[in-house]
Amino acid sequence: MNIKTFCSYILLIIAVASTSNVNAEQDQIELYKNSKFALGVGAAIVKFDTNWKATDKQAGRSLYLDLEGNLDLPEVSTVTTFYGAYQFKPKHSFGFSFFSINRESDIFNIDKTLENVRVVGDASITDTTNFYQFDYGYNLFKDDHSKIDLMVGIYGLDLKYVFRADGQITIGGVTTAGSIEEETKIFAPLPLIGLNFLFRITDGWSFATKVAFVTGSHDDLSANVFQTSINAQYRVNRHFGVVMGLAYFDADVVIEDDLEKQTISYGYDGAYIGMHFLL
Repeated sequence: MNIKTFCSYILLIIAVASTSNVNAEQDQIELYKNSKFALGVGAAIVKFDTNWKATDKQAGRSLYLDLEGNLDLPEVSTVTTFYGAYQFKPKHSFGFSFFSINRESDIFNIDKTLENVRVVGDASITDTTNFYQFDYGYNLFKDDHSKIDLMVGIYGLDLKYVFRADGQITIGGVTTAGSIEEETKIFAPLPLIGLNFLFRITDGWSFATKVAFVTGSHDDLSANVFQTSINAQYRVNRHFGVVMGLAYFDADVVIEDDLEKQTISYGYDGAYIGMHFLL
């Protein structure tokens, strides 16, 4: 799903909310008026698109990896997410989320040219990346049917890739029997800003749209990230609710020091479902 499709969904929800019954009784329960804390867990089925290029500045070696394309890393995967929120004052709240990925691929009898490196033999690739988000929310607008929150916070990119190949390795026209290994293991906390829109249709049903931007640098890493989600929420009772929706994520990351430069393009989109407990 591309960003244009997500924008279309966002506009549709805004249109639905604007045409909702504005003459409802004034004594209706406000959104989550009786709940200050929520903790949830969910599962998502997402489609990945990941590219990774590593350039050794001293040796002149350049390795380009299409993780789902030429290394057969699972393109579609099931991942687990944890999330929560704490409303400590009417206009102020904290939120967090954790998203963990665990993919691996082993390729036997490979014969591929990866930029200017040719590998004939066996190869493996693992992706155990984690994403963390902690944000502070400030309410910009709220009535009986909708609210808009401004989010500012920290987005943690915990990138972990390991590629290894064994066999005949050809670099610069020279072939040797041996192995080659490339890895990325870095954690970077980056600033986040975004908006969270919520529209209540009934006392039980509501729709939410979240848009967030992450940009900045930390040590040797610089990144630009865009993420958005759209979901439907159903409050079963005072202490239990469910959520289902769509998510989109796109990140461009550069890691560079005096010896090596790595560029990573990481994206996914898919559907998720979760359940949360309210207090």
